[in-house]
Amino acid sequence: MFRQIVRSPVFASATRSANVSRRAFHASRIAKEHYLDATPEVFEKQVINADDPNRLVVVDFYADWCGPCKTLTPLLKRATSDVSETDGQEVDLVTVNTDEQMELAQKYQIRALPTVTAFKGGKPLGHFVGAIPPPELSKALKTWVAAAPPS
Repeated sequence: MFRQIVRSPVFASATRSANVSRRAFHASRIAKEHYLDATPEVFEKQVINADDPNRLVVVDFYADWCGPCKTLTPLLKRATSDVSETDGQEVDLVTVNTDEQMELAQKYQIRALPTVTAFKGGKPLGHFVGAIPPPELSKALKTWVAAAPPS
């Protein structure tokens, strides 16, 4: 029966006249990289030894069991992909599961979750602890984007 409907001239002309469009997905240079569940190797390459020392890299230290982390991570993904949130600058997001990457959590003295740390030039630039509302997140990102890399 389905084949008959699909092959029918009425269905074919209805789909053509309805101007059915396909949704296309593409990666643009502005939609920045998200490195989810980063290993120490990925962290080293993307955060510490980043190609561009002026590019902001936001690191989200989280755990799967953390309720506020589940709220904050999608906000970070959205904000780091939206150039209006970052004054037109490219921002990368790296997430680190502290239960799996304890050495990174210890190295950066992560004591509470979620902790978000901004890096430029491989060095920490600033941080905040806890889930914050979108306007505060936007303000933090814009502040970090405008800041010079730490010396």
